Amino acid sequence: MKDTQIVETVTGTWLRFPNSFKKFHCLVELPDQLSLNINLKSGSVHIHKMDGNSVYQPVGELMLQLNGNQVQCAVQSAGLDLIERPERQERQERQVRQSDAS
Repeated sequence: MKDTQIVETVTGTWLRFPNSFKKFHCLVELPDQLSLNINLKSGSVHIHKMDGNSVYQPVGELMLQLNGNQVQCAVQSAGLDLIERPERQERQERQVRQSDAS
C-alpha cells in the first residue's frame, strides 16, 4: 500500500502503519485491532486502531507519571470517528441510494 509501512511488534507480528508512524521502545498488538506503542523515556503509550484498509491509525495517547506514592494517568483522544468515518459514510451513501431507488 502506498504511503504506509510495516512494523514488527514485540511478538514478531507485522502491522501496517502510515509512513508518519514512529516506533518507540515497545510495540504491542492487542485484541480488537488495537496496538500500543510505548515510549519508555516519556512514559506515554500511543494507541492505534486498525482502519478499514488494515492500517493502524492513531486514536489516542495515555500518559503515566508517578507523583510520590500515586500514579497519575492522563488520556488524550484523537477520536475513533477519524477511523470509522469512511465506513459510516459508505453505509450512509448506500442507504441514500437505496431510498432514491424506491
